[in-house]
Amino acid sequence: MQQFFRLSPQTIFCWTQKLTAGLLLAGCWCSPILSQSVIERAEIYKIRNQVDLSRQNQQNWNKANLGDVIVPQDAVRTGANSRADLLFNEGTLIRTGAETIFRFPPGKRNFELTSGAALIMIRPDQGQSTIITPEAKVVSQGTALFMQHDPQTKASLIGVLTESPAGLVRVSTTNGDVSIQLQAGQFVSIVQGVVGLVEYFVLPMFYETIELAAGIGAGQEQFIAQESPEVQATIRAIQAEAIGPLKNQLAWLNGFCRIGVETEGISPLLQLLGMGVPGGSVKFELPETDLFVIPFRSIGGITWLNNYCQANQVQSHRTSKFKKY
Repeated sequence: MQQFFRLSPQTIFCWTQKLTAGLLLAGCWCSPILSQSVIERAEIYKIRNQVDLSRQNQQNWNKANLGDVIVPQDAVRTGANSRADLLFNEGTLIRTGAETIFRFPPGKRNFELTSGAALIMIRPDQGQSTIITPEAKVVSQGTALFMQHDPQTKASLIGVLTESPAGLVRVSTTNGDVSIQLQAGQFVSIVQGVVGLVEYFVLPMFYETIELAAGIGAGQEQFIAQESPEVQATIRAIQAEAIGPLKNQLAWLNGFCRIGVETEGISPLLQLLGMGVPGGSVKFELPETDLFVIPFRSIGGITWLNNYCQANQVQSHRTSKFKKY
């Protein structure tokens, strides 16, 4: 692994304190009273490869077509290498990934993810939305978030992309025994009823590498321009709440790029991040997911960070050189 860390034990301690402080920020939950728009129907806005529909909780599945309308108690299922985007009547946009089952149960603003992955974009000021998986209950007030559920391992993962002025995203077990709050850039896993630690993922990497998030990150105007006016309005509303958290993380990453790690100092850092090193005995606490929300625990994540830091150094060098003239 290329050496691009340089970190002393004192810096590790300070960084850990900052992470702990960041986690404590999630301890304040606000629940203002907002009017709730009603979700009545959705249109299958985009289809790729195999997408099926189940009507009114029936067991049979039929091929879905572009423009099909779904109503409460209908479900959408995608196959391997497939995708379906759903645009709801009040502007909510839900992008479902491969091998996903997404249901539309009755209720003012209820959704259900039975398996697979979905990125959910809820416009501000729509009121409270509830998204259910077999392991988690998520309550959001106009936010962009992603969710993933693996039926085989009985594991759900919830991550938040934006900060809503209406409050943080609340995540609980299905029976409500444990409840936590998430802010932008944080995720949590619930496995067989056990809630894991609140952790951080890197938003710039997420926007660059995750197809479902196309258009939300900075410099992605070309993706937005290809969408319908209604979808553009939703994405731009989400972008407005994504800018602050993204800028904060970019500032953090730029500072992180200026920190190096000598060989003898890398082991405690990677222990903190949950990674192993040659000759070490560090144990992975969580597996990688197909959404790459744990970038520093994967070789791909380390490579991305290295490339980001190198590009940042090149840009800084060009800027300083230009200023001389």
